[in-house]
Amino acid sequence: MASREQESKRLALVARNLAATRLLYRVSMVARVESEEDIAFWQHAFSHARPDLKVKYLPSDSGCGTDARQRGKTVCMRYAPYLNRYFVICVDSDFDRFTRPGVLTADKHIYQTYTYSFENHHCWSESLQDGWEALSVCSFDFKVFLKRLSGILYPVLIEMLTTKAAKKKAWSLTELCGVVLSAQVNRAGALDNNGEALLNEIADKVSTWSGCQVHPTVEACKKMKQTAAEAGMTAETAYLFMQGHCVFDLVERIGRTLCNRKHDFLYEVLMPNLEHCASAEMNSVWADIKRLQ
Repeated sequence: MASREQESKRLALVARNLAATRLLYRVSMVARVESEEDIAFWQHAFSHARPDLKVKYLPSDSGCGTDARQRGKTVCMRYAPYLNRYFVICVDSDFDRFTRPGVLTADKHIYQTYTYSFENHHCWSESLQDGWEALSVCSFDFKVFLKRLSGILYPVLIEMLTTKAAKKKAWSLTELCGVVLSAQVNRAGALDNNGEALLNEIADKVSTWSGCQVHPTVEACKKMKQTAAEAGMTAETAYLFMQGHCVFDLVERIGRTLCNRKHDFLYEVLMPNLEHCASAEMNSVWADIKRLQ
């Protein structure tokens, strides 16, 4: 097994080589992203903020050696000490803005989503509702639904973040997502009144799950609420900071059910919504990119 020093030298060499490949690709810079799925989001972000830049995107599992056997944010972050204007990384924020503030910054040539992951941007409620109304299917209000969903998730996410910030192993996000997605979207009447019955089911399931967890102190949660508010997470916007796949999948299932095969909600509303997203978080993504020299 390579020593830490040997691994550091290897990563530095790979980083230099990747930066140099910009000449081969005839681009302004090379950006390593978490996976192939992330490329479309970062292409949109860079082309909107800096249309003058040409960027080559490399998924984290497209490397060689040890990189070829692993993927994701972990691989991208290994290169953090070796980045420069020609070789950058683009990653999901996950919970780092709450539990490890300052780790992901554009000053370090690290670009982040500012939401939990790129999928959350597809679910931005303002433009999502506009796209939905354009289909003229029914009067379901995604803004109301996602605001109410946020109110359910917010206190749980605060306790989860507080626990994680204390480096304690509890409050599994994967489990919470499973609880949310176990709710029956197709149940008769579930989506009436902007999904009131569905939201009640989710609230009951989340409450039951939360009751089985070890709860942090009220004072610790109070501090996390302040940190969360500074990052833009409130009881009305928590859906942007929940695991992206969870929110995306839930919204897609709701839209698909409402469309009842008359429209393809995924490709007519949800996927195109990224082009119309102008949330504070997306503006932060653009602001980071605009500062590139």
